[in-house]
Amino acid sequence: MRGMKLGILRTSSDMTQRGAPRSLACLVLALAAMLTSCSSCDKSSGSSGRPVVAVSIAPLANIASRIAGDRLEVKCVLPPGRSEHAYDPTPREVAALSSSRMSVSVGLEMDTWLSRIVRNAAGDDVREVELGPQLDPRRMTLREVGSFEEEEGEHEEHEEHEEHAHEEHEEHEEHAHEEHEEHAHEEHAHEEHAHEEHAHEEHEEHAHEGHAHHHGAFDPHFWLDPVRMQDAVDVLVREFTALDPDGAAGFTERGDALKAELSALHAEITRASEGWQKHTIVTFHGSFGYFAARYGLEIAAVVEPFPGREPTPRYMSDVLGALRGHDVAALFSEPQLDPRPATVIAQESGVPLFELDPVGGTEGRETYEALMRQNTAVLTEALGGAR
Repeated sequence: MRGMKLGILRTSSDMTQRGAPRSLACLVLALAAMLTSCSSCDKSSGSSGRPVVAVSIAPLANIASRIAGDRLEVKCVLPPGRSEHAYDPTPREVAALSSSRMSVSVGLEMDTWLSRIVRNAAGDDVREVELGPQLDPRRMTLREVGSFEEEEGEHEEHEEHEEHAHEEHEEHEEHAHEEHEEHAHEEHAHEEHAHEEHAHEEHEEHAHEGHAHHHGAFDPHFWLDPVRMQDAVDVLVREFTALDPDGAAGFTERGDALKAELSALHAEITRASEGWQKHTIVTFHGSFGYFAARYGLEIAAVVEPFPGREPTPRYMSDVLGALRGHDVAALFSEPQLDPRPATVIAQESGVPLFELDPVGGTEGRETYEALMRQNTAVLTEALGGAR
């Protein structure tokens, strides 16, 4: 830019010293070169002439591209190595999506950034498809969101408290005079108020720690279950057919072939899981709930309830307590997130540390099957199965 400014200044000087025609010619040529350069950049960002489908994460983009074939151009929005829970694109990355006709996201409050990015790039007419809500989503457990309370225990404690309060109330009616009863009632109300304040403080502390998900929320990480991914194929075939009706036969044919491959992958992982000698693990965040439910694993705790936010010392202590209270076979970090909290817990507990990748898209994990096989191999090593 500095050279261009100086060139223009020199040309302005030439206009007074050598005459306007030559300087105008130079300026026109410079502007023409700039326009040509911008035009070539637009083409390289480029449209293939096919409808563009923007997909939030690599595992879904890989599946979508194999269904699309040569009828649609599938673009993966999240760059390799980035966390799926938060993404802030560069202007160049936004511009690359300017011709999008459809967006495909996980949904379930995970990749809400996709809608914002695609709308900014391509306008409000883009068809938005959220897969998660259509795939029988599971609800997250307390442990998966960083709580170590037990739902049933809490319920029983609450019932016991109510029964005890009721017995006290009857005793006051039968044996105490009115003044004593009123005093007891005030004292009980004060205790209840204190209990509520304590619960509120605990809730605020956990909220400050920053859970990415909350108990009872739907788990968005459905793609780590190959069975649900077969249903996702059906949704994509239907949506792609609506976008490009002339490609319907090809979408269906490729979708059916892909479902057969995913069924074979599920059988392969099932065989591996049957050889695992241990089944209790600690994951980095609540990303492997679907996988655990499908293949018989128990998640005793997660390292970071809010991905990307370092857990508090109190929470780290709770995780260490969970490790001592369960026969935990292994602890896992994730390549998209800082492994230091998991490293500290592994060193403190003596539990071996491995790495599971929920997103892939990097070298050796470009395809959905490669990602799932890599994670299965890691689990086989960690849980004592035969490789």
